[in-house]
Amino acid sequence: MAGYRMTADERGQTHLEPMDLFAWPFENGPGEFKGVGGATMGDANRVMLMRFETGARPGFHRAVPGFLVVLSGELVVWDSAGTEVALAPGDALRCETTGRGGWRLGNRVEQNTLVALVQMPPKKSLPAESA
Repeated sequence: MAGYRMTADERGQTHLEPMDLFAWPFENGPGEFKGVGGATMGDANRVMLMRFETGARPGFHRAVPGFLVVLSGELVVWDSAGTEVALAPGDALRCETTGRGGWRLGNRVEQNTLVALVQMPPKKSLPAESA
């Protein structure tokens, strides 16, 4: 299983890089859950099942941070520079971009691709208290 991370620089250009999913700070549970760990990657507000039909290649110019796992088929991710990564079932992508950036997701295999996407919007800053 492969993991990737998409970030954006100050100009909004997106970049893909490998990510070690086991490097997250997992917390082990007590008792019979000892040895079972969980890691919080962000606050989720929506879980989506997405279908990419053969040949689909939409551009994503705005994004909500999220965590995506390919369930079946193949999903290709292109960043702003045209670098591509093909994700197979079980592979994951953590998208950390929030601004404009010319990145794409696509399906170039002869079957529909199913993807689970957990959206994790950035935390909004609280307004400053009035004096």
